[in-house]
Amino acid sequence: MSEKKPLTHSEIVRQRRKRDDERRLVSQSLDRPTRRPAPPPVTTRNVSVDASTVRAKPRPKPARQYQAIAAAPIAPTRQLQAPTMPRVRVRFGWRLLSFFLVILLGAAVYYAYTQPMFHVSGATLTGNHFLSAEEVNVTLGMNGLPIFLFVPANAETALRLNFPEIAAVHVSVELPNTVHVAITERQPVVRWEQGGAYTWLDEEGVALRPRGEEANLVIVKASGQPPTGPKSGSDPLNPTPYVNADIVKTARLLAPYAPQGSGIMYDPKYGIGWVDGRGWTVWFGASSDQVDMKLRVYIVLVESLAQRGINPIMINVAYPNAPYYRLGQ
Repeated sequence: MSEKKPLTHSEIVRQRRKRDDERRLVSQSLDRPTRRPAPPPVTTRNVSVDASTVRAKPRPKPARQYQAIAAAPIAPTRQLQAPTMPRVRVRFGWRLLSFFLVILLGAAVYYAYTQPMFHVSGATLTGNHFLSAEEVNVTLGMNGLPIFLFVPANAETALRLNFPEIAAVHVSVELPNTVHVAITERQPVVRWEQGGAYTWLDEEGVALRPRGEEANLVIVKASGQPPTGPKSGSDPLNPTPYVNADIVKTARLLAPYAPQGSGIMYDPKYGIGWVDGRGWTVWFGASSDQVDMKLRVYIVLVESLAQRGINPIMINVAYPNAPYYRLGQ
């Protein structure tokens, strides 16, 4: 046997080209369209045919032929999928929620501030006898004020400082624009006349602004300034009494016993008294203690002086245990 010689490089190249040519020819033969067999021959006869009735048969278009230069492997088809939209996730944190709350509250405040339905036109006043609604509304100064800017506590303080006639006041607010003011007024009991002017006093001695003519007031004509009294209670808004409450009480207790047509008098030195129709002046002091005893002592002393024929010009029973009288010159 002969030994098989190894192929040279040129022989390997020629064999490779030969195999490539064979593959190319095989692929071209597979890509060529198959040709139909030729139709059998047709025998024609001499038949006369009207050319106008015969339509020319359209000639078929020649089929296109494709020649592949090289066979390429067919890529596997992928399954088509419908496009999907990206998912957007919105997370609402506390900052975003706070921002929306601030915007909402701001819009609500602006709406309440600008709408006329939330503006106060005047207060509804109850419990008043001397005070008028006009005076109260002028003091409060709330005409056209938004209801949410009205502070009831400030209104109560303003009313008590401007009107000593008010003993107690309660202010409440009702939406959309209603303000209720319920007051309790001080009742005058004494008309205090002094220095050509007069004022009203309640039972605590607080001076009240006179409003017209009030019946059933005890008229006291003072010849000097009376002592003021301490404030009642611990409330700093309570007014300081113009006259000590004990002097007012004494005048009210003695008023029913004063002579008809003779008014009650006040003197800083002698207290409460009056002018008796028999020609003298009697003083009972400024204290309301033992008023009944002072009256009995006065009656007994007058009877004793009459029996003795003494006509005094002044009798003082401020101290029932030591009454005295004074004679004229």
